[in-house]
Amino acid sequence: MLYNILTVGLLYLGITKLLKSINEFYNLGFNKKTVLTYSIIALSVLFFCTISANDTWLWYTSSIVYLWSIMAFFLGVRLFFIQQKKWFQSILFGISAIYIGGSNEPLTFIIILALLYLLFKKRNILLSSMGLGLITSAFLINYLSPGTLNRDSITPNLGLIDLVLYTGYSSVKFFFFSIHKTFIPALFLGFSFYLLGKKATLTIASFNPIKSLVQNIKLIVGVVIFNQLIVVYALGGLSPDRSGIASSIVITILLIRYLFLLGNHHKEKQNKLNIILILNVVVLIVFNAYYTNVHYNYAKAFDERTAYIFYSKNEIIKIKPLPNSGYIYSSEITADANHFKNLHLKSGLGIDRDVVLYDLRIK
Repeated sequence: MLYNILTVGLLYLGITKLLKSINEFYNLGFNKKTVLTYSIIALSVLFFCTISANDTWLWYTSSIVYLWSIMAFFLGVRLFFIQQKKWFQSILFGISAIYIGGSNEPLTFIIILALLYLLFKKRNILLSSMGLGLITSAFLINYLSPGTLNRDSITPNLGLIDLVLYTGYSSVKFFFFSIHKTFIPALFLGFSFYLLGKKATLTIASFNPIKSLVQNIKLIVGVVIFNQLIVVYALGGLSPDRSGIASSIVITILLIRYLFLLGNHHKEKQNKLNIILILNVVVLIVFNAYYTNVHYNYAKAFDERTAYIFYSKNEIIKIKPLPNSGYIYSSEITADANHFKNLHLKSGLGIDRDVVLYDLRIK
């Protein structure tokens, strides 16, 4: 629990520091309370931009690789929005680059491409060069290590056709298989940044909503495919849901940025804004009410089932399936007593009898 609180707290701190730096860099005029509030919303948008959030965020909060590399990204990238850099901020930037390069391969490649783009455009040359050198060095040290070489030796090598098919399937799955639980809720939450854009003191006259939308869609599609390609190639099979975290970060940033700029572009327009705002609030209320009930029913059923297993005297304990867990990680087991989930449940409860999921199809 302490580790999870620390990890999420540091992630929130990273987002807050980044938004604070952007606010000061562009002189947007938002106070501290606004930055802190919208940092929570941004973190929520990131949560909903991950597919199978109930499963992936268990991995993210259980492994130091995922959330800490995200935290390092936010703490590192903020340096690009600080004009007068302090020495300890540069050190933190270096640590962030090294940590990401040694822990998160997809995010590393995407950052390398972004830094190369900045160098090509001759922007932040010194900082970009420093970041590129550190993150590339850390990646090579990690990639050439015995552990990575051993992984590559035991994972299958895919042919070109299989590589394309697996990457395509993983990309389609990322975008569409659970869109009603991911990107649609993220869009409604992100609408808050549209309202924030209308309040900004800065007005960006060069923003073109249609052109920017098309560019963002192209960039998102490209990043997701590239992310999936890296993972499929490395593992020699379909990518796990948790491996899309780099894509989730990019989508979150682009979604928030676009909605903010769109709100800024519509600063003088009030047509139908109140209707959209009311609709957005109603949808979020219904969404929260529905999943509050789902989570309550799941938690209640889980507690009842745990008590039944613990006090049961049966030699083989047969249990019924749990209801939908919503955004909570499902602790469902299987009909196989030797499955690792079943064995983990036995170990956790300290019992020596087999526990199996009752197959309702068998009379």
